[in-house]
Amino acid sequence: MSKCTKPSLLVAALCFGAGLSLPAYAQEGEAPPEPKNRFIEFLDADGNGTVEFSEISEEHHRLFAASDVDGDGRLSPDEFRRRGELFQRLHTSTLFDLLDANGDAMVSPDEIDAPSSRWFKRYDLNADNVLDAEEVPARRKHRR
Repeated sequence: MSKCTKPSLLVAALCFGAGLSLPAYAQEGEAPPEPKNRFIEFLDADGNGTVEFSEISEEHHRLFAASDVDGDGRLSPDEFRRRGELFQRLHTSTLFDLLDANGDAMVSPDEIDAPSSRWFKRYDLNADNVLDAEEVPARRKHRR
């Protein structure tokens, strides 16, 4: 997977690790929208058809709070891993180490937001501070 898609992978991993319910189309047997539109649908909190970084950050903070078991405002490696098998498959100790920018063996909300902020700026092609479906990068096929 390319480096540019890792922040969106982090958002997806945190969301699915948190046990969020499947969208209605998945429950009703309808064909899901293409990945770009799913990204927008999933993160567009205000329903305007675009995603602002604040919407991504709010989702990070909500999931962060759900994972911060001791309530100290930081995630320890154990708290980061507590979502179980999904994070283990994503090799979270490596992801944790990448996110832990100051090397204090704890991850703060700001450390989680930083790579997503860089990713967001990279793909906000018209610099209007929102992403629409046309700006969301296409997922690359995995090599076998």
